[in-house]
Amino acid sequence: MKKIIIAILFIASTNTLFSQQNTQKTSKIGWFLTPEVGAMFLESHVGNTVGVSFGLKFWKDRIKLGIMGYGRSGPTNPATFAITPYNNQTYKGKSTLNVRADWGTFGLMIAPTFHIKKITIDVPITYGGGAGGFYLAGDDRKTPDGDRVSVWENKLFNGEDAAFGTMTEFGIRAFFPTKIKGMTYGAGLHYTLISGWKTFYDPSGDFYNNKLRASLFINFGS
Repeated sequence: MKKIIIAILFIASTNTLFSQQNTQKTSKIGWFLTPEVGAMFLESHVGNTVGVSFGLKFWKDRIKLGIMGYGRSGPTNPATFAITPYNNQTYKGKSTLNVRADWGTFGLMIAPTFHIKKITIDVPITYGGGAGGFYLAGDDRKTPDGDRVSVWENKLFNGEDAAFGTMTEFGIRAFFPTKIKGMTYGAGLHYTLISGWKTFYDPSGDFYNNKLRASLFINFGS
């Protein structure tokens, strides 16, 4: 993994060095803010995501350092998943429940950046954490004894209704100019790896691991 990251950084940095070797040697620091919407390609369906990246640009816009995060919230993802509670428990007389899934990630991002005419390309590499799980939805959130729904989710799913894991994501994004100074728009493709995340519904941890994600965004910056 480290060798892949080093190779990407070396290639991108070499590209920008030679393509901009005639520019001034003085360093310039800028900023960027990139809100996005996206689609996560899961095994059974496509999930909707909302996210943002922000931070600083260095070395005359040859590299970005910042924060990236995105979420796959339950309300915007109506897909349900059938699950049999732990130890054959029943809930409101039901032995099979339909649950929804949510997910969120947050991490440090480094993005080597280069330019092809008026188009800007960056290669964001993000390392951080991801958390999410499966939860009761609809009328099932009204518990039979009035206790918190999270207490029941822990009982029904053996304390493994949600979990936290380590997230590494590699991507490539293209930025296209607009007539508004400091604003661009674009699209990206990302590859996500999650380790150490498993739940009662998905003990293998593959639900979000080894998945592709696409993004559409607007970028603001200097």
